[in-house]
This record gives sequence, C-alpha cells and structure tokens, in this order.
Amino acid sequence: MLKLRRYAGWLLLLGVISGCMSQKSLVPQEGVFVVWKTPAMKYADQGFLYHEGEKQRLEIYANGQAVMKLTVSPTQVCSGALCMSKREFNLRFLSPYYPETLLERILAGEEIFGGEGMKKKDHGFTQQIKKKGLYAIEYSVLNGSVVFRDTINHILIKIQKQG
Repeated sequence: MLKLRRYAGWLLLLGVISGCMSQKSLVPQEGVFVVWKTPAMKYADQGFLYHEGEKQRLEIYANGQAVMKLTVSPTQVCSGALCMSKREFNLRFLSPYYPETLLERILAGEEIFGGEGMKKKDHGFTQQIKKKGLYAIEYSVLNGSVVFRDTINHILIKIQKQG
C-alpha cells in the first residue's frame, strides 16, 4: 500500500512537471484602456494588447467578457472569426485612403504615413496629416498613450497603457 502511494505520488509529480514543460511560451501582453470609435464600431473599456511576433491582438472586455477581438497579422486583420485583407478592413471599418499598415502601426505605437508631419517630443512624437476632403489626422504617441483621431472620417482610436 505504501509503495502504491509513493508510485502514485511520483506519477502525479511527473504529470505536473511534463504539463508545465509542454505549455506554450507566454505571450507578452499589456493591460490597456481602449476607446475605439468609428462609424462601424464603438467600444470603450479595459482590455489587453498582445504582441506575438509579427502578430498583434487587441481584446476589449466588458463585464469580464471579450466584446471585441482584433488580430492583425502581416497579411490580414481578423475581427473575431471574420478575417479579411488589411485593405478590406480599412475599406469596411476605417477609410479606404489609409495605408494597409495603419492599424498595426497604431497598435505598435509607431509612426504612420511614413513619418509625415512628425514632431518629436520628450516622451514620444506627434503627427498631423491632412489630405483635403479625405482625412485630417492628429496622431500622438506620448507617455504610454496612443491617440489616433481623424476628424473627417469620425474615427478615434485611443490606447492608454495601464501600469
């Protein structure tokens, strides 16, 4: 009986150790507060921003439930289970006049439109980009906060990193 317990204990320990070793490596994540207002989608709540190699994933939660999931890969954007090209995503949810890399650059807190209109600041940068009748963009990446505002297309994307 004692040998059986010892044997069972070793099996349990071995199972726990092997289970921990087979888990995927942890994905870097940041707690964020997100405001996402476009003519097609409106969300404002806490969430997480995940950086998985060349992919980025933004999840917004309300009452403990994910209400928005966006995954941006090098070739497409997925909103929940619906995947489309970056161009199609811009056409449907943002503006057809934006570059295909816009969303991934906003999520990464990088300059947009090739750095057009950029002014460097102590803790980041700002950009003002205008094309008459198509877009009027104010974009800033300062002190852990990313704010993208286009007054012509009525778009606001604000990502404030928590902690």
